[in-house]
Amino acid sequence: MTDQTTEMETANVDSCVQIGSIVSSNSHLDYVVEVYKDRDCERPPKLSEREFGQPVFIKKTIDGTEHAVMGVIYDTQLVDPDQGRTGPRLAQDDQAQFTPGYIEERTTLAGVALLGTATVNEDRTITDPTHRMPRWTLEVDDTVYHCPDEITASFHTIDGQIQLAYIDRLVDIAGDLGAEVIVALIDRLRSVLPNEDPNQRVLDVVEQNVEWQAHERRGVV
Repeated sequence: MTDQTTEMETANVDSCVQIGSIVSSNSHLDYVVEVYKDRDCERPPKLSEREFGQPVFIKKTIDGTEHAVMGVIYDTQLVDPDQGRTGPRLAQDDQAQFTPGYIEERTTLAGVALLGTATVNEDRTITDPTHRMPRWTLEVDDTVYHCPDEITASFHTIDGQIQLAYIDRLVDIAGDLGAEVIVALIDRLRSVLPNEDPNQRVLDVVEQNVEWQAHERRGVV
C-alpha cells in the first residue's frame, strides 16, 4: 500500500486532467459536458479518463470558500451536426432530430450526474465531503475535471466509513444505466482500499442490494 498511500497524500484538485466544459443541463443535477479535443487544451483526456463511471468534479468558489462539486459520467453521446442534412432521410419532415444548436462540428458529449460536494483545503485536497444534493447551479463553460481514485475515495469516506448516500438520486438520473454506474464506482473504491479493510464488506453489501433492485425493476427476480 506504500504507492497508494503516497498518491493519496499528493493527489490534489489542481493537478487533474480537464475533461471538458458544461454546455447545457437537463436538471439541477444532470449536466451535459462537451469533451475537449486537442485544440481545446494542452492535455485533452484519454478515452480511459472519460469512460463510463468516471468520477469528475467542478471547482466553484461560494462566498469566498472553494468547493469541489462531485459528479460521475453516466452516459456519452456522439454528435455529428451534418448527419441528415444531405442525402436520403428516413425521418419525416416534422420529426425532431438531435442536432443541438451549440454544436457545429463532430464532438462527444458526456452526461454528468452530480453526487455531492466537498471543501477544497489550502493544500488543494478535499475535506468535509457530503452526499447531499448540491445547492449551487453550475454554469455554461464551467470546466469539468477528471477525479483520481484517491480523491474519489476521500469523497466517499465520511467518519471513517464508506458511504454512497446519493444512490437513489443517481438511479433516477441514469435510469437503466443507474445500477451499472454505481457498480463502476464501487469497483473504483475497491481498488483503492486494502483487501482487509472492513469497508470492502460494505461495498459488497451495497453492490448486492443495487443489483437485486435492478433485477427487480426489470422483472428478473
